[in-house]
Amino acid sequence: MKKKNNERRSTSRFVEAMQSERPNMLRYARYRLGSREDAEDAVQDAFFMLCNREYGVGCDDIADLRGYLFRMLSNLCATRLRRTPYIEHLSTDVLRNLSAEQPSTFGQEYCKITLLLASIPDEQAEVIRLRIYGNKSFAEIAGILLLPLPTVKSRFRYGIDKIRKGMQPSHVEPLKAKK
Repeated sequence: MKKKNNERRSTSRFVEAMQSERPNMLRYARYRLGSREDAEDAVQDAFFMLCNREYGVGCDDIADLRGYLFRMLSNLCATRLRRTPYIEHLSTDVLRNLSAEQPSTFGQEYCKITLLLASIPDEQAEVIRLRIYGNKSFAEIAGILLLPLPTVKSRFRYGIDKIRKGMQPSHVEPLKAKK
């Protein structure tokens, strides 16, 4: 009887986390991957993996289930991105035009944000993505990335500062592909 109650509590915790975090996870994955379909696939894969864990090993040993979901999604997105080719080279004119114009479609907005985030170190970009698109607090991000809170805050601040500097016309430089 006690095992059944624990299973129900674990399952309800799992379902509640899936329902409450799905919109934030989709937004995060969409801005990370660039398409709604890829984002939906990545979120579905994360839920599927957690569901397998739920009925296999169990979720009771996961203290921060929401953080675990985002860490899993972040890893899935990184894996998908490693499998896709990067932009070879972007001219300064393209970057200046993207910085000056208001994006009118998701594709334009995604391109602008991707270029800006590509201009800063990956660890700073990931904190910014989780904060803005994942709708996570700094404390939650620290838990997801397994970092101290001051480190997360400084990565966010330094990343935003670098993006601001990069948006100034005198600081725009061509971006090269990451390898």
